[in-house]
Amino acid sequence: MTEAKELIVGLIDEDLKVTNSSVVLDATSPDGDPGKFLLAGKPARAIHHFDGWFVPIELSWFENSFVQPKINSQEFYWYAFAIPRRSRYLKDHYFICDYLQMREWVLSFAAPLGNNHRSHKNWRADLRLYQDANFERNGYFRWGDEPPGADNLPGRVFSTDNISSIEIPGIVSKYSGIFGSGGESAAHKCLKLYVADHPTEFGLSSNARPNVEYAFPTGDRVDVMFENHSPDRTVVEVEVEGEDNVCVGIQQAIKYRALAAVDASYPLFTQRVRSLVVAYSVDYPKARDLSERYEVELASVDMDLVLSRAI
Repeated sequence: MTEAKELIVGLIDEDLKVTNSSVVLDATSPDGDPGKFLLAGKPARAIHHFDGWFVPIELSWFENSFVQPKINSQEFYWYAFAIPRRSRYLKDHYFICDYLQMREWVLSFAAPLGNNHRSHKNWRADLRLYQDANFERNGYFRWGDEPPGADNLPGRVFSTDNISSIEIPGIVSKYSGIFGSGGESAAHKCLKLYVADHPTEFGLSSNARPNVEYAFPTGDRVDVMFENHSPDRTVVEVEVEGEDNVCVGIQQAIKYRALAAVDASYPLFTQRVRSLVVAYSVDYPKARDLSERYEVELASVDMDLVLSRAI
């Protein structure tokens, strides 16, 4: 456990030096547990690799509790996974997420082998990194009972060496760690950048100029807005998965379409602004009905393609 903590703390310390982050790292254990340290003022627990990663969970989560997990009778906030290089990866990595993200992954486990493990306080997990053009920048979180190769849940994609996604205490967003500032997951960020970099795949010309996280005077930000093409502007809202999320994305696209028109001094109801929602899957009846009713286009992209070509 001490070795895993030293690996994580060493890598985080190196990353903090080059990111100019305001996050404070303190390698001192807050309670004497050799695997714990302090990150952004909150206790973190190193999770070492031993035939997988054995994750301590809180059984009361199944009763709608939000209690933090414990090791050695003391609570901790961050899960810090040590991902050693060994013979599989190019170098050592770490991954940090808060207990709220882990709680969500625990509650979404579908027990494919029939055992829901709801009496077990330690669950076995596998973290597999994508070895492609991303140079191991992204990975996939899978529970041990879930079949290898079934890496098809975009919400399980995470970014490695992700200290830059940790916010300071008081403004830590829900699921901080997998999510960057503002609550963005690795899967969402990769898809957003993919859309911005491939306009012709979404019916735009090669001359279309992307504006990522375009800010309107109202403070609203659209994931991507393209200009310099026909029609004059296209607002793109990106969603990861789920019918409800795609429906929300459609409603946001309607709002951004109106804001983009006003922002450019176009008439409110104009053909000069197009709206589009892009997700890894859009094959949902309610979403299709909503998009057709309000003239918001839908487009899907293969997740493996996005991750293999993401920046």
